[in-house]
Amino acid sequence: MRNHQTSLLYQWFNEVWNQGRRDSIDKLFATDGIANGIGPEGQMRGVEAFKQFFNDFKEKFNEVHVTVEDVISQDDMESALCKVTAIDVASGKKVEFAGLCMVRIADGQIAEAWNHYDFLTMHQQLGFALQPKST
Repeated sequence: MRNHQTSLLYQWFNEVWNQGRRDSIDKLFATDGIANGIGPEGQMRGVEAFKQFFNDFKEKFNEVHVTVEDVISQDDMESALCKVTAIDVASGKKVEFAGLCMVRIADGQIAEAWNHYDFLTMHQQLGFALQPKST
């Protein structure tokens, strides 16, 4: 286990999400990297696809901040427990939800990521309600 402030995930969340530095995506995400668990298809391939997700998210939410609560590292893998806060542009409502991210690192970049964020809570905070499918 390493100090979470020296981890690649801490750097990723701090630079990309907290500082909004889109250029850091090129530095920290592999050109052919894979991000699982986010995006319209549930998986994104490549740095350009992630940049589009980043742009779309930042259009919908202001003041995005990710607090890295803890990081566990072993060999080429890191996992981070995170808390996300943001302001919904459309409603002005603040959202707060938790998540986990696990990454495989190659050549100092995120080669593959598995994301598990509580988007259900986020949507409920925005007033969306679950509706059972009609049978």
